[in-house]
Amino acid sequence: MFKSSLTVMTVARIPIKIHISFLLILPFLMIIIGNNIGGIADMAGVSVEDLAVSPYWLGFTLAILLFASIALHELAHSFVARAQGIEIQDITLMLLGGVAQMDDDAGEQRDEIWIALAGPLFSLAFGVALLGMVRLASGAMSADLNLIVYYLGFMNVFLAIFNMLPAFPSDGGRVLRSLLARTMPYRKATQIATSVGKTFAILFAAFGLLIGHIFLILIGLFIYVGASQESQFNVLQETFSGFAVSDIMTRDVSTVHENMTAEELLNRMFEERHSGYPVMDDQGNLVGCVTMHDIQSTSPSDRQRDTVRDIMTRELITVRPDEDLFAAFTKLSRANIGRLLVTDNGDLEGILTRSDIMTAYRLKSIQQEQVRLDG
Repeated sequence: MFKSSLTVMTVARIPIKIHISFLLILPFLMIIIGNNIGGIADMAGVSVEDLAVSPYWLGFTLAILLFASIALHELAHSFVARAQGIEIQDITLMLLGGVAQMDDDAGEQRDEIWIALAGPLFSLAFGVALLGMVRLASGAMSADLNLIVYYLGFMNVFLAIFNMLPAFPSDGGRVLRSLLARTMPYRKATQIATSVGKTFAILFAAFGLLIGHIFLILIGLFIYVGASQESQFNVLQETFSGFAVSDIMTRDVSTVHENMTAEELLNRMFEERHSGYPVMDDQGNLVGCVTMHDIQSTSPSDRQRDTVRDIMTRELITVRPDEDLFAAFTKLSRANIGRLLVTDNGDLEGILTRSDIMTAYRLKSIQQEQVRLDG
């Protein structure tokens, strides 16, 4: 989902990624924690003089462990979602936390409640366990380890409490939406939850400006953007309701043969003003997709020799004709591509592009406006 992300490990078949913003915030966090190591030591009940590690190395260690805790928080969400039949694409750690990218939203409100609660419940339990460890075994731990365990426990408890604020799209906001959806339409519940989230975002940012705390301003911005995106997502879902892929897709699809040279393909793109084609073999089977980007990956001197088969993409992202249009739109957006091939039992039935989807959006908007005028 997120560009500029790098996979660092895989846990239970779930890729854990770090976004470039994570690398930007890491030294900032290290300095902040290092500068406040005296106050943290007082909270942990240890003396600064007893610390063997420099404040900034402790700051770096605590910053890494804090993001590791966030990854565990997101894994808790992911495992409960997977138990509900929802596939997890990846977990991305970034500027102000982490995001578990799921293939689908929970279909029933009780499912989303448990998915949303899983992260805070894990963080609370983990934090309490770490604080209990400090209390029971502080005498057996070095001052540095005592400080690390205490700070990590404290921050996990804070993470649990903060995430339960009803500031959509936080976990508390999703719980709020689920509870509201028991007595009203799901889309209406989303509208209310996102409005509450935006209110919290404005309050966070205003308070941050008042006391000069940049983190509160960033948190407010993060919540506001997240709530706005969810609101737009909700509008699109409502707009596309009632449309199937077959209602919008282009049925008369222009294809190319896998033996065509890259130069011939480029000339055809110029003639037909197309930027991509499904690729067929001698038996008429769909074997790939080739785009302008694939041609650009070859040098001009090789285009007379290289064939479409050499440069095409074989891992196809497809949809069925009877699939919901919004589901297809979500698949298109997550893959960050311009077209989806529409297949039925392996046979090419059509193609769905971003332009086709925008046509559906405009048609539905006109239809809704007409209904309002008639009403």
